[in-house]
Amino acid sequence: MGAMAVDTEAGREPPSLKQVEVVDVYASDPRIGTLKGDHLRFLRVIAESVGIQGPTGGVVITAAILAGIAGGGTALIQLIAAVAMGFVAYAFVIFTRGFNSAGSVYGFTGAVAGPLFGFLSAWALLLVYVNFAGGVYASTADEAQPAFASLGIHWPWPVYALIVAALVIALALADVKVSASVILVVEGVSMLLVIVASIIITIKGGHHGHALSSAPFRASGLAGPALGLGVVYAFSVFSGFEGAATLGEEAHQPRRNIPRAIWISLAVVAAYEILVSAVIQNAFPSVKALSLAPVPLVSATSTYITPWFGDVIAWGAVMSSFGAALALVVGASRMLFALARDGFGPKVLTRTSRRSGAPVGAVGAVAVVSVALLAAFLWEPLATTAVALILTYGADLIIAAYILAVVAALVLVIRTRMPIYRGVILGVGLVILGYVCKETFSPLPTGAYRWDFLLAVGTLVVGILLPLVFPGLRRGIARSPLLRVGSHALLGTRAHRGDGEPAQSAATEVPSRRSGSGLEA
Repeated sequence: MGAMAVDTEAGREPPSLKQVEVVDVYASDPRIGTLKGDHLRFLRVIAESVGIQGPTGGVVITAAILAGIAGGGTALIQLIAAVAMGFVAYAFVIFTRGFNSAGSVYGFTGAVAGPLFGFLSAWALLLVYVNFAGGVYASTADEAQPAFASLGIHWPWPVYALIVAALVIALALADVKVSASVILVVEGVSMLLVIVASIIITIKGGHHGHALSSAPFRASGLAGPALGLGVVYAFSVFSGFEGAATLGEEAHQPRRNIPRAIWISLAVVAAYEILVSAVIQNAFPSVKALSLAPVPLVSATSTYITPWFGDVIAWGAVMSSFGAALALVVGASRMLFALARDGFGPKVLTRTSRRSGAPVGAVGAVAVVSVALLAAFLWEPLATTAVALILTYGADLIIAAYILAVVAALVLVIRTRMPIYRGVILGVGLVILGYVCKETFSPLPTGAYRWDFLLAVGTLVVGILLPLVFPGLRRGIARSPLLRVGSHALLGTRAHRGDGEPAQSAATEVPSRRSGSGLEA
């Protein structure tokens, strides 16, 4: 079911209010298509959050990067980062227990902190997902090169990247059950392969029988600045946990399944990354040797098990990255679809497929922008260069998106007089994000990465200006039916229209529409 009014403290519907699907409040506009409601069970919902994090695509190299940054303690660094991210994730858990929509942060931050704030939040996170999709096309290609080389196939990385993009877009246009199932399978299988490899490496004793050494969890030899930089990098590894929030209009029991998907995906991915990193560090003779390994998990698997199993792990990384790209396109398309219903862009962006229920207009727009972003870097001889240049922009921007979400959650806590401990948790999350900002942007990055930072700042400025420059967009979000329903659900009061007049009750404002009859393919 879609969004509905709830008692945010007790988690129950007020008895005087009936459940209201988000689709109901857009029924008066026949041009707006509809997503398939009550369509995804828990496992397919959590697949979106796990998929965006792309755990296996990252775990094969994360230990080496952290060893190079901090000089050891790879598991400890990730443990600290995971706990820190938990404080940020709490904001999304609070929101999604009360209200869910395809707009993710747009729906709940806009409902609580105002439409301009909600639009800026959604604008930032939408561009993060689109940017990450373009970058992950390239990272999947980078991992595909050695995997296919083991089969005797040697193609330039742009060829693999374009094939990945084409497959991802085709799956994103299918029924969301199909795309979610693909993400679930590729991430699940790849994680299982890595777990099996890690168990065997541990049983074989690691390097000189030190497989169970506590060294990866010790801070000895870690300088303060190096530890801070390592935590900031590891913090970015866990971003994407909030992806399930984009399935708010397609999930079964969203107020139950989406919060669970958010915190369980973060906990599972964190445990996976931490324990595998510990195994990898103990499999190498020294931290220096680990930092120099290009793909340490593949190297360790080839050494302690057999080379062909190392090739299998490389294929697992390819599958995981592919799943991440698909999850990003699915999430971005839902957010764009929700924004378009309120006047952002042409109405074709609200078009859905009669057969699959996918937001075909929004998927097409996300596909064009993400592939165009990739195309701008196809001239790079190495995929790794393209990946770094593309993803750094998104990594900078997602910090701002998380700050906006946590601030809005604090507003919710204050306005609804929730228990003080919730505000304390969110306050800690805000402090953590402030620290991440300091370590990331002070001093300012140099070279091409400074342009990524400036572009991220410019993106936020554009997000502020767009509703001010375009009156139609400003009116659309100010009178948003979605934000009115969200305000009613989260704040427990009747929202007001952008023109200052009280809005009608969400339960009676428009007639119900259970199946899409608008602009559909």
